[in-house]
Amino acid sequence: MDDFKMFNSMLAEARQKYCAPEVGAQGRKERPAGIGHNAGPELAKRPEPFGLRAAWLGFANEMELRRLAKLERRIERKKQALQVLVGERQLIMRRCIRRMRRNANKN
Repeated sequence: MDDFKMFNSMLAEARQKYCAPEVGAQGRKERPAGIGHNAGPELAKRPEPFGLRAAWLGFANEMELRRLAKLERRIERKKQALQVLVGERQLIMRRCIRRMRRNANKN
């Protein structure tokens, strides 16, 4: 249940920060802020959703944002699993290097 709440909060945050409103206060479609130096300070301070810094995220619909949230969670789990495997490999490597050095000093 905790993952579901986290997923919904990530989705709501991404939708609020990166999806432009359909209609502005005057009934016209609003344009997102410009790209480059004229974007303003509020855009420069915003964190990237899902760890991605991409302009195309502003054009993602709700279904795509949901899928991106799921994929991001899977990617993070796989990164953690890979870190565990690499750590185990480094442990074995260090042991073998110690044995190799001991063997070189004895002969």
